[in-house]
Amino acid sequence: MKMELQAVERDIMEAEVARNGLEEKSWDLDTMIGHKFKELEALSIECNQALRMLKLLQGLQYVLNAKGSSPAEVLRIDYKSTLKPALDSFADDINQSSMSKLEELISLQQQSVENATKIEAKRNRVAALQSNCDEVN
Repeated sequence: MKMELQAVERDIMEAEVARNGLEEKSWDLDTMIGHKFKELEALSIECNQALRMLKLLQGLQYVLNAKGSSPAEVLRIDYKSTLKPALDSFADDINQSSMSKLEELISLQQQSVENATKIEAKRNRVAALQSNCDEVN
């Protein structure tokens, strides 16, 4: 009976040590989650500022939900259905604008080459006229 009592006490002590270890791990995890949540808050502020600067989706803001169990619930936004289409549209607008600017640049380069050719022809004409004038004098 005494041995059984000692075995039970040993089991209780081992369980308490294990429980203390688990409590310590839970405190560490809680602290780590708190730090990560604060990092997410800072990132959400930066994202909101970037969204306002880009003028995407008026009224869209990241607002963190500490009780969420998935990324969409924590961020309170569904990236694929809300933000991704707006970003894709924005990228398409940028691509179209870039293409029109490229076409304009090519046109301006052609005009520049034509103007340089005309200027060179006029210089040659002036030089020829100047040499004629020099011969006459």
